[in-house]
Amino acid sequence: MDTLILNIETSTKSCSVCLSKNGNPWVIKESYTAAGHAANLTLYVAAVMRTAQRSLADLDAIAVSQGPGSYTGLRIGVSVAKGLAFSLDKPLVAIDTLQALAAGQQQRYAGSDTLFVSMIDARRMDAYVGVYGHNLAVLRAPYFCTLSQGAFDMMLAQEAASQYLIAGDALPKYLSAFNYNQPSEYQLVHPSAKYMAGLSQAKFEQQEFVDVAYFEPFYLKAPNITKPKPKF
Repeated sequence: MDTLILNIETSTKSCSVCLSKNGNPWVIKESYTAAGHAANLTLYVAAVMRTAQRSLADLDAIAVSQGPGSYTGLRIGVSVAKGLAFSLDKPLVAIDTLQALAAGQQQRYAGSDTLFVSMIDARRMDAYVGVYGHNLAVLRAPYFCTLSQGAFDMMLAQEAASQYLIAGDALPKYLSAFNYNQPSEYQLVHPSAKYMAGLSQAKFEQQEFVDVAYFEPFYLKAPNITKPKPKF
């Protein structure tokens, strides 16, 4: 019997929904805009299920991108995912946003000594970074980083990688500032629910579920909230 998992990604400007079948992307609906996640996400879920001619009851699990990323985006995605999991009585799977981004690039660069550096914009010259090796093994868990010259040189040297791939929406910022220290390969890609398919399938098979009631997004960094100035 096929395993159907609804994957939800809203950690950045990407609002993305993917229905996966047996660990492979099947039906995808996504957009890349600065706003609109709250209005679009449930519509995308409905559109994906309608295209697949399946009902929400047919799902085996709900998977959500857990972060790091945008505070508002993560809250929207996790809230919808938890609501679906609770109302449908389906298990909830949480996926490392940066690992999923690396998974999306792994098929193109399958060498065992290739490192995958996932990099999501965190404003200014900051980024959320994660480093993954062969079979997406976590070499450096997601961390907050201020981009600087040779930011990854020591780590990459320690791993003795023949090449490394930097991918993510923080890439233009990195390349423009440090174009004299280019990575072996780089791709400007945005997080997408389709990159979650294999990871969510593996977690489903291993029954690595999170508690629907208590699960919270992995923000990594406190939200940037500006308090209004007193009027008097």
